[in-house]
Formats: sequence, C-alpha cells, structure tokens
Amino acid sequence: MGKAILFRLLTTIAILILIVIYFSPIWWVSLKAPNYPPEAFPDGVRIHFHVNGVFNGCQKRDTDEIYEEEALNCVHEMDTINHYVGMYPIASGGPIERALSQFLFAFLILLLLTFMVSGSKFQAATFTVGCGVIVVWAYMTLFTPGGVTLMSEGYQQVLQQSMDMEREEFQDWSGFQALQENFRDSLGMYFRETAKIEEKVRSLTTATYVVIGVLIASLFIFIVGLLWKNKLFYWLLVIIPILLPAFFILEYAGWLWWFGHNLNEMGAFTLKPFMPTVFGDGKVAQFSTHSYPHYGFGLMMLSSVLLILAGLMRRKQ
Repeated sequence: MGKAILFRLLTTIAILILIVIYFSPIWWVSLKAPNYPPEAFPDGVRIHFHVNGVFNGCQKRDTDEIYEEEALNCVHEMDTINHYVGMYPIASGGPIERALSQFLFAFLILLLLTFMVSGSKFQAATFTVGCGVIVVWAYMTLFTPGGVTLMSEGYQQVLQQSMDMEREEFQDWSGFQALQENFRDSLGMYFRETAKIEEKVRSLTTATYVVIGVLIASLFIFIVGLLWKNKLFYWLLVIIPILLPAFFILEYAGWLWWFGHNLNEMGAFTLKPFMPTVFGDGKVAQFSTHSYPHYGFGLMMLSSVLLILAGLMRRKQ
C-alpha cells in the first residue's frame, strides 16, 4: 500500500474516532466520604465530563436491599456538596466551549479532510466550502429562534436537567439565549446575587462574541494561508487535531482552577481558594477526590498517534 493511500487511511480512521469522542466520556471525577457509604454509592458521587457537558456517572442500583427506578443524579448531588464551601454549580463551567463544541469538532474534521486533499487550490476550495457550511450551521443554531434544537442531544439534555425544565419550555430559544440563561440560572442556583450574576452574564456575552470573532478571523487567515501555499498552514491542518488531548487538559485544569478560586462568600463553610485535583487522588475536608481519564481520553490519544503517523508519512512523500 502506497504512502499516499496509507496516510489518508490513517487520517480517515482518526476522523471516525473524533466522531466517537464527541459522544464519549472524556474524564471522570468521584467524591467519597463516610456519609456516602459504598453500599449506596459504590463509585462514590461520580460525574463524567464530555465535551458538550457534564453527565451523571452514578449507576442505577438493583440489589436485594435496594431498588431504584433510575440512578441518583450525582451531578446535582455534587453541586449540593460543593455549594457548602461556596463553589458554583458544575453547569456554570465552560459555557462557551460546551455551546460551541459541535462546531469545533466539525472544524477539526474539516482540517483533516483538507489535509487529505492534494493541491493548494483544491485545499483552499475544500476548506472554504466547509467553513461556509459550519458558519451557516452555527448562525442558525446560535442566533435564530428555535436554534437550540440544533444543538447536540447531550447539550440539550444537560440544559434540561441543570435548569429543571421540560424540553418544550426552551424549544423556541436560540442557542445563544440557552447559553446565557443556563449560565444565569447556574450562578443563581444557590447564591442569589442578582447584580453580580448579571455582571458575569454580560462578561460571558462579550467573551462569546470575541471567541466567535476570533474563530471567524482564523478561518479567513487559514484560507489565505492555503492559497499562498504556506507550508505552515498546511501542517497546522494536522497539528491542531493532534493537540486535542493537550487542549482538553488545559481547558479542564483551567476551569477547575476557576471553580476553586472563585468561591462565593455565601457558602456555609469558609475555605481558602484551592486547586481541585486534576489527575489522581486528593482530599478536601472529609472528602477524598478521584480524577482520572475515561475511555474518551484514550480515544483522543489514539487519534493523535494515528495523525502523527499520517503526518510522518505525508512528510516523506
């Protein structure tokens, strides 16, 4: 099999893995304490981090002693635990990233599709058409009434659960309105400080517009770079997806820092700002914390390895 075919095959497999990653848990966190016995909480109070939201990691119990119709909502349980020390609900973290996640993954796939194309003109044409599709899709989702229905199923599920609403109650919202309302609701779930909350929502709104503007500008720069046959831009087509695991770790650690260093004074207990455990085991008060990669992160690493091999083969052509 020739290198030209093999590098495209490896890239195609990586694209398929990226699609699976989007629907997979990337990381898990669990809290354990004496008042959460293993008989009732075999995995502790556990949550799963996906790219489009944080989901319940507790399993339904069905034993001779205990029967549940549905699993305990451990996202809500962890929010309840955290609010005692002034920590904001989980849904307040990464609002822009979660809302834009489907477009960012579509962008990564577009980069790799363009990477497989030969010739700068065809590369620029492929990238331009793909960008046009993503921009129109994003506009319809974020800025048109009912656009929230174009968000991923997982995002809508998290929105419904975190705001305790029925789907019909927010079906007419735009994706941008859903982002704002979810952020506003999560900040005020335990700490009802209207003025501070509205200030944070305004900051979020500005940050969202800035991020969208930067992303659109980056698309234009990429198109120009490809047309100019700039090798740096061509290799960025594969380098950016390769760095996905690093991007996730930085994003995850950054938001953990935000949660631990933005403790609300209305918390029942006073705790000095702290850095929650990013990887491994830790302890906060009477709680032991456990934070480890899930299989989705393994898929990220596998995708990166395949793309590194594809890049090396492409370089030798």
